[in-house]
Amino acid sequence: MARFTVVMPTRDRPQLFGEALASVLMQKNVDFEVVVVNDGSAPEHAEAYERIIAATGERARFHSLVHRPRGHGQSYSINYGVAQSTTEYVCFLDDDDTWTDENYLARVERAIAASDATVDLHMSNQAAFLLGERKEGPVWMEDLEDILTREGREAGAEGAYAIDVDDCMKSRGFCHLNTFVVRRALYEEVGGMDETIRWECDRDIFLRLIDQAETMLYSPYTVAKHNIPDPAKKNNMTTSVSMIEKRLFQVRVLDKAMSFSQHAAIREHAKLHKGWALKKIALEHREDGRLRSAAAYAREALGAQPGMKWAALAAWLSARA
Repeated sequence: MARFTVVMPTRDRPQLFGEALASVLMQKNVDFEVVVVNDGSAPEHAEAYERIIAATGERARFHSLVHRPRGHGQSYSINYGVAQSTTEYVCFLDDDDTWTDENYLARVERAIAASDATVDLHMSNQAAFLLGERKEGPVWMEDLEDILTREGREAGAEGAYAIDVDDCMKSRGFCHLNTFVVRRALYEEVGGMDETIRWECDRDIFLRLIDQAETMLYSPYTVAKHNIPDPAKKNNMTTSVSMIEKRLFQVRVLDKAMSFSQHAAIREHAKLHKGWALKKIALEHREDGRLRSAAAYAREALGAQPGMKWAALAAWLSARA
């Protein structure tokens, strides 16, 4: 019986999706199923998707949601896909990204099998590219291996480190959806993806998962290629909302983490990053000439992340407003 379900949401990008799906189907020496959720793609893409479905045959199960102008969103599509899964573990791949390691899932399976305890979450790395050029890191959790090595930690089976929440918080980033494998029961326990969030929904699920997970593994292998969305285009979740909207989604993610996380390290992480997000919102409002809004967010940022320079700027904005 398959151990993994790969959930792939897609919308209006059949060509890129075809490349993503091909990278999944190249996985070797492991049993897995693929669940594809087409989030109501526009009619002009129907023929291209049908060709992919016909060529894939029984190697994947396809589900189509009804068309909506802005779609149901990545989070809804992923939750829908997980609900169709039949395996112990679920993992994910965006339709504009690819897996680059054909032994990825086989290695994860061996690491899970070698663990004395039931593994809740397995995390790996990915490389980020913008318009074909690799972005210098660390972007996600690439820095964690060096941190663990400096602490004298040794990797276990398949090069995977046993880690905890404090280790995760030492990294500058977080694990992207493309490169984590989660026990489906834990995914369901935390409530899955937050369907009200359309930006940084991956950070949100990451924080909630590590907060509840008991056994986590981190493998420093780079297993995926992430294509950073072209800011000039509006055909994806990241570029379809304004920067202010993105920051507000980010603040919601961090407010949730501050309010509901059981681990103090996550709450402190969220407080710090909320201060940065609020400062960026204030500066963006200032750039737009909305000084009253800029002053309000500046004062809120000052409360989250005090500092003399920021106090002076908040006072200046308040006076100007």
